[in-house]
Amino acid sequence: MKVATLQDVLIEELQDLFDAEKQLVRSLPKMAKAASDPELESLFREHLEMTKGQVQRLEQCFGLLDQRPKSKPCHGMKGLVEEGQEIAGEERPEALLDAGIAGAARKVEHYEIAGYTNVISIAEQLGMNQAVELLNETLQEETETERRLTEVSKRMVHEAAGIGQEMESGDEEKSGAQQRQQKRGRAAAKSGSSGQSRSSSRTAAKKSGGGARAQSRGGQRGGSARMLTDPQEIRQWAEARGAQPACVRGTGRKKGDVGMIRLDFPGFSGEKSLQPISWEEWSRQFEENNLALMVQEQTASGEQSNFNKLVSRENAKAKRQGSPKVKKAGG
Repeated sequence: MKVATLQDVLIEELQDLFDAEKQLVRSLPKMAKAASDPELESLFREHLEMTKGQVQRLEQCFGLLDQRPKSKPCHGMKGLVEEGQEIAGEERPEALLDAGIAGAARKVEHYEIAGYTNVISIAEQLGMNQAVELLNETLQEETETERRLTEVSKRMVHEAAGIGQEMESGDEEKSGAQQRQQKRGRAAAKSGSSGQSRSSSRTAAKKSGGGARAQSRGGQRGGSARMLTDPQEIRQWAEARGAQPACVRGTGRKKGDVGMIRLDFPGFSGEKSLQPISWEEWSRQFEENNLALMVQEQTASGEQSNFNKLVSRENAKAKRQGSPKVKKAGG
């Protein structure tokens, strides 16, 4: 296309966005399938439907310009989509995978926000008020999606950091036991070369080794997660840590639906994203969506742990039994 006027620039930019949105229509279902967190998966599926509407608005903008809807290859979006799919295909713990996927999705939203901001400026300059109105509607949707992704991403990063701390704690504990074992062995070896000394050395090493193994096993027990499905048991676990029932603002789809549920812990309050609800509302949403709560009693170092994660009950049971991944419940 020969670009000679500002309107030509607008058409070319719309073609670029048209291709970008169609790429997302194809990639969002894959990202939703790769996400293990119910809220992140739901956000991808909601945005898929939103993106289909955005494609239709772009088609309307082409009509206002007496142009047939046409795509111009959007290399920027192609790179971002490929980056997201590469992350989705990696072998990672679920929290780390979700954190990576959420981060890739935020990059996509920033790219789209920049693109729509640009075409709105051009349409305003050309006095195309109807196109401006259509494009602004999409820009508002992209901005809201980015805001929600930011909140989800913060939680994903927090969960991922918890996994790293637990692994480091377990490694440090095991390493410390091994070092103590080695020191005892060296001390015993220095005591002499008699049969009695060698016997003492072996005895000391055996005891030290047993202690290291016990500590290691203790750390694994403390750092392991268990699945809770009884709302009353969940409430007791949460209240022992000062946590309160909450929901994610704006996620309810109809009247009486609180939307995504969460546990709000002291010091980690999501003031902008979470709002308090009753335990009755929390438990009802928990049961209706057939969820389970993965919790941890203690960290590997023996401290009380606040780690928790809402997952599909079927998915959690399947993983414990070594079955293939099944479709997760919404909510």
